[in-house]
Amino acid sequence: MPIILSQRVDTGSDYNDVPFVVYHFPKRYRRQINPGDLFLYYQGNRVKKEQRYYFGTGIIGRIELCEDGEHYNAWFLEAKQFTRRVPIYNPAGGYYESLDYTSIRKSETPPWQNSIRPVSESAFSAILAAAGLQRTDDRYGVIENAENPLQAIRLLNETYKECSPQKRDRMVSLHIERGTRITSSLKKLLGPFCQICGAEGFVKHNGDRYIEAHHLVQIALSASSSLCSDNVILVCPNCHRELHYGRDVEVADRGDEILISLGNVRERLIRKNTVEYLEDCLINNATVI
Repeated sequence: MPIILSQRVDTGSDYNDVPFVVYHFPKRYRRQINPGDLFLYYQGNRVKKEQRYYFGTGIIGRIELCEDGEHYNAWFLEAKQFTRRVPIYNPAGGYYESLDYTSIRKSETPPWQNSIRPVSESAFSAILAAAGLQRTDDRYGVIENAENPLQAIRLLNETYKECSPQKRDRMVSLHIERGTRITSSLKKLLGPFCQICGAEGFVKHNGDRYIEAHHLVQIALSASSSLCSDNVILVCPNCHRELHYGRDVEVADRGDEILISLGNVRERLIRKNTVEYLEDCLINNATVI
């Protein structure tokens, strides 16, 4: 569900915000904001009505606890400013945020005093339309819900292939963190096996095999034109932890392959998970989608 972020731009702020980059907020709002949330920027002013409007939109990325232990920083994956401000009043009557309000709260009047608050899908779409933007389906949702695992990988690659490497890294990591769609797609195509040590994932309570996904950031940073799935491999929990925390870990780009060396594995040359490679795996293994 989309959210509203109150952000002062016409007056000073007591928080360490950087508009369109990071949002600084008290810990009491932590449960109301999560990575992957779509948001609208709102400028509020109790005295001046002309300073009450929506002025931007974006997607929440990682959220970090600040050193004081009382505040958080929410970093944005994407954020853009509207070319024109959108007043809080709906030309059809009432407030924009009152549209379909029963889906998120009891009162028709929005809780203006709340720095972070939910907004209905109808209100979110109407505000975007008033800003001259066309609402499209949430790209994360489309990828997460794709029935064909190979199509899910294609969508991910096509969506982010034009992004800068650093920005794409954050986007791909978000998919891995917020859901299992990319992991499950690779698992259906490659099987629930660790691509480093070959171990098969253990059986979960629901009967599925457990396997994790690792994003090879260092490779993405060195190749701006590489496809996103090139940077994701399936790993067992032990290899995954060692990749992140091991002392004797080396990862090197070898063209179409990745050379990985861990303390408990001498060396392993792994094919990058390109769409072409995954298509070959599908054909050779006769996997049914």
